[in-house]
Amino acid sequence: MSYSEYVAHYFQMPQCIIFALLAGALLGVVYWIFYLYAKSTKKNDDYFEQEFFSLSERYYELIFSGGSIIGFMAVYFLINLFLKSGSFKEIWDSYKDYLLLIFMIISILLNSFFDHVLVRLKHLDRDDMASIRLTGMAYMILILCYLKFIYESNNYDTLIAYFLTLMIGRFVYFDASFKDFLHCIRNAASNIPIMIMGLINLAILCAYGYSTGYLLKHNGVITNIFFVHLYIIVMIFILHFIPARLVAKKKVKKLDGTKKSSRPPRERRERRPNRPKPVEDNSEIDVEIIDL
Repeated sequence: MSYSEYVAHYFQMPQCIIFALLAGALLGVVYWIFYLYAKSTKKNDDYFEQEFFSLSERYYELIFSGGSIIGFMAVYFLINLFLKSGSFKEIWDSYKDYLLLIFMIISILLNSFFDHVLVRLKHLDRDDMASIRLTGMAYMILILCYLKFIYESNNYDTLIAYFLTLMIGRFVYFDASFKDFLHCIRNAASNIPIMIMGLINLAILCAYGYSTGYLLKHNGVITNIFFVHLYIIVMIFILHFIPARLVAKKKVKKLDGTKKSSRPPRERRERRPNRPKPVEDNSEIDVEIIDL
């Protein structure tokens, strides 16, 4: 199949709409689980709202980080699949390792675009963001282990090596302390249920896509996983406004106007009549001088 035939296949109706609706339904199930959990641990309305949005945004970041990394892997695989000859083929064979590094940088920028522009994550601090991205690394490792040991494919060995290098460079640096690393690991462990939900949704969508023929097996598993993440990201962008409307507290608009005081109005005091001013005697006092 040519590149145009692949594009026509993945945007064929109604399979494209059905797949998107399935991704949206699974995202709705995730919202429902987060809602029940936040409600069960509810202390007050502010805590409930913060907990629900924190769980939702951690799930978003898991999909964003995983999708951006899988994206550059899929691009690398598709170039090798479709690029057979020509001058660009020679350039690719000579500099593909350096180009792969550029793809990795683009994937990091794409991840920042997802969580800062596409869907702004407002309820996660720096520790939460670092922990969920570490969980995203574990999420990716499980996917790559599936490709390597269960699917038994050796086409992604180079990509796995680059990914492991990226993971080590992301969390091991010169001024990092072992205590900080353990703290990040503990925070990441709390995100394991979110990672399991992400893997279950990914497995359901892939199973449906392969069973209906919508996802092509000869197209590469990594490419199909990337397409699944694209559908989930699109549905996150479309549906993330709904829980924001339903869960967030409604703000009551203050009416403009003067405030009425509860105190009774003061009685007006009668003005006292002006006292007459003393009239100054301007007459001259004659002083008789007696000549001695």
